Amino acid sequence: MYTGRPDGREKELMTPQLSIVTAKDGHRIRLTADGNQIETLPIEHLAFYVGLGALAAAEIIEWPVAVMMSAGHFLIGLTHRPALKALGEALEER
Repeated sequence: MYTGRPDGREKELMTPQLSIVTAKDGHRIRLTADGNQIETLPIEHLAFYVGLGALAAAEIIEWPVAVMMSAGHFLIGLTHRPALKALGEALEER
């Protein structure tokens, strides 16, 4: 009889848990199951991508434009340039 483990013992499975985590770069959804964690992109970024997809699906913007905007948004999110952050903070103060 196969029990799922080479030593013959049954493995106790944990109930998956969903939580929302707040970090300095935004809110994320975290799924924890069996000691493993998976986090999504920040929810704000996911909303941006879904919005672009909806605009492209409704043919308000063209698909290549939506793809290029998504790629640019993703790449800017990876850079975390201090000068851009300082500029954004300065514009927020106005």
